[in-house]
Amino acid sequence: MHAKLRAAALATLIIGAGAFAIGLVSGLVYEQSQRARDRERFPQVGRSVDIGGRTLNIYCSGAGRPAVILERGAPWMFYDPRGMFENGAPRPGYGWVAIQRELAKTTMACWYDRAGSGWSELGPYPRDSASQARDLHALLGVAGVPPPYVLVAETSAALDAHVYAGLYPADVAGLVFVNAVHPDLLIKARPGRGGLALLPDFVFHSQDAMAQAFHQVGLYRLGLPDRPAPAPLPKGITLSEWNTIWHLTRSSKARSALLQDISAWQRSITEARTAGGLGKRPLIVLSAENTAVATASPSVWMELQADLTRLSARGKQMVVDLPSGDLIYQAPDAIIEATHQVLGDVRQPGST
Repeated sequence: MHAKLRAAALATLIIGAGAFAIGLVSGLVYEQSQRARDRERFPQVGRSVDIGGRTLNIYCSGAGRPAVILERGAPWMFYDPRGMFENGAPRPGYGWVAIQRELAKTTMACWYDRAGSGWSELGPYPRDSASQARDLHALLGVAGVPPPYVLVAETSAALDAHVYAGLYPADVAGLVFVNAVHPDLLIKARPGRGGLALLPDFVFHSQDAMAQAFHQVGLYRLGLPDRPAPAPLPKGITLSEWNTIWHLTRSSKARSALLQDISAWQRSITEARTAGGLGKRPLIVLSAENTAVATASPSVWMELQADLTRLSARGKQMVVDLPSGDLIYQAPDAIIEATHQVLGDVRQPGST
């Protein structure tokens, strides 16, 4: 009897292993075929730059100094990761296309895809703000974009920009934060969530590894509807551009990158808190109300936005009269105006 049970268990194990192997190979083949399809439907805009064994995508136009570097992040990923997973993030640098076209009329303007977004490859663990800053520094150096820079960073990318200024202070002439995530957002808006910081590092490392593995076998593509971008069409963006942005935003690779970002959130906010101030660099904090935060904590969001201006002795806030949403698409003129103001301040003699 025992011999029969052992034989049955062994047979079950062999069958299970075979099924797993078939599923794994099928997933790998499926993922590669879909990537080839994506490359045909949505050809790369920009150029891939090797930063040491992996590539990031960057696109620059215009001429003049200082160069404007446009950084995209994941909105409220520290506040509502489930919503971000459903709606897509981190978003592609290509979303800056309309704003970049305007800024490039007066200076060099560059957008890029952070690791895992757009046409850039996924990066290694951890994907914290310091790693993102080092990626950007390497990218700009290899791509031949000389400092100084005005960093224009939205949502969670503001943490990366702040850390960048701390790591490479000579490179940063001024900054614009667009609906920026404050390091204290999670603590202030959702008290009691700080317990995640007590989890051991291997938990987050395992989550990061899982995210990359799932991407390789096509699991994130399951259940992703292939539908056109939603209306209305943002100002200054063509329908073709909007469909590409929408596809890149909701890609399986972006979902992998989002899980990587979430696994490093505690590192990122700690790094931003210890990055130091911005001195006398011009800083504009462009803010609109965030209804998701305001529902639970009506005053927290704008209080934290105002607090970000204190990072610089020349910091100021510009409030956009919108209830919520993505300012890149809903208020591009306000971002362009804020960036021009910072460029003007930087170009004033004796401004730093």
